[in-house]
Formats: sequence, structure tokens, C-alpha cells
Amino acid sequence: MGDFIEFASAKPIAVGASGYYEISIAYTRNNIAAAATHIASSTHANGARWQEAGRVNNNTYTAGGVNFTVDHNPNTKAFRVRAINTLGLDTELNVLIKIRSINFNMGYNKYATPITGNEPNPLSIKLLPMTYDWDLIVGNNYMSSEGNLAIKATANGYVGIGTPTPTERLSVAGKIRAQEIKVEAGPWPDYVFEENHPLIPLEELEHFVKNNKHLPNIAPAKEAAQNGVALGELNRQLLQKIEEMTLYLIQQNKEIKELKEEVCALKKGEK
Repeated sequence: MGDFIEFASAKPIAVGASGYYEISIAYTRNNIAAAATHIASSTHANGARWQEAGRVNNNTYTAGGVNFTVDHNPNTKAFRVRAINTLGLDTELNVLIKIRSINFNMGYNKYATPITGNEPNPLSIKLLPMTYDWDLIVGNNYMSSEGNLAIKATANGYVGIGTPTPTERLSVAGKIRAQEIKVEAGPWPDYVFEENHPLIPLEELEHFVKNNKHLPNIAPAKEAAQNGVALGELNRQLLQKIEEMTLYLIQQNKEIKELKEEVCALKKGEK
């Protein structure tokens, strides 16, 4: 784990700005076989540090994943293969590697003597950005009509569907249809049923609703229209209101029962 072999470097043009590469690896070792393609992106302004290249496919025949990843130094334009797993029998393993330049490249430096070593802290190897941003534009290629932006991914990791300017991890301009949506929301408001949970007296609640035209701790209509609502938080708030309403009903049921008993007692006294 952590063993690496630095085996080659590239010669991009335009002061190194054309450094975009596909690095495909494949290997077999007795009962293990796998292949993957990595994307390395570098420019003339990058610092000298090793970063892990992203994978665009992963062809593996075991549930354990893959044995290797590819690292790229965006400053020196060097490539290395690094062990991230130890699958298969403990025998010699030959890894086949092919580098293809996506942009213009003047050639490669294949090391006569590869550089070997071990990366003692794999977590120190950060991810190498594959692109600054990414657009998926769809449409009818046969017609001359304008395409439609289906997906937009930006440098901060935000993804937009139908919008070029996502403002959240996922921004959707349009409707969403799903069989089920699971939202993490906490704390779940079962604390309402604790003995010390304060209930607003109904008189105060009536006064608040009359003056504010919304329930306490629930966003008013104008704010919801401007900013949208967080489904997880809204569901939590609504459940809290339902649980508090249940307590009000229990409380009122007790009062009604006591009043009925008093009325019955008065009627018996009249007789």
C-alpha cells in the first residue's frame, strides 16, 4: 500500500498549458483483472505537487475495487502509478499503461530507470481537478436548432440541471419527478413529548397568528417565495407543529372530560 512507480513525463506545448491526458491502465494477476482510464489536467501555472487523477471508467472483476490509481504532477508533467489496494495473489504484477494526449503534446520522456518509493500518508495526495467546469449540451444534431444546456458542473463542485449558474450542490431549474426522496433532517422533534417542553398558551398563539399571519417558527409566505424552503427543515417544523397540536388536543380532551363530569354532578344535585 502506497508503493509508487514514476515512469514518464509529458511535453505539452503553449508553455505547458496544453497538458490534458488520458491515462489507461490494465492488469491481470491470477484471480484478479481490472482496467481503468484516468484524466489528468495541468496548466503552466500549477505548483509542483503530486495529485490523484480522476477516473472516468472502472472495469473491475472483483468487489474489492482496483489495486492502483494514477497520480500526476501538474508542474513537472510527470506520471506515476500508485498502489491503493492489495487484491489478488502475492505474485509479480505487470501493469500496462497507455498515455494519450487530448491536446497538443510534443512527446514523452520515458524513464530509463523508473523512480520508485512509498507514499506513507495516502490522505496527503489530494485530487487533481479534471476540468475547470463542464457543460452537457443536448439537442438534435441533425437539425440546426440551438442546443439545450442539460447539466452544468462548476469549479466549486456545484451542479446545475437546466441552469448555467447553480447556487447549491444541486440546482434544478424545473420540475423533479422521483419515486422517493430521502432528506436528512434533525433533530427529529420527539422532544415535544418531554415533560418540560413548553407549549405556547392558546391565547398567545391566537394573538401571534392574528398579527403575523403564520405559525411561530414557520417561514412566512413572502420569505418562502423569495428564498424557497428546505424540505428537511420544513418537514421537521411541520411535524413539531403536529405533535404540539396533539398535545393541545389531549389537554383539551381532559378539560372537556372534567367539564362533563362537573355537569353530570350538577345535574345529579338538582335531582
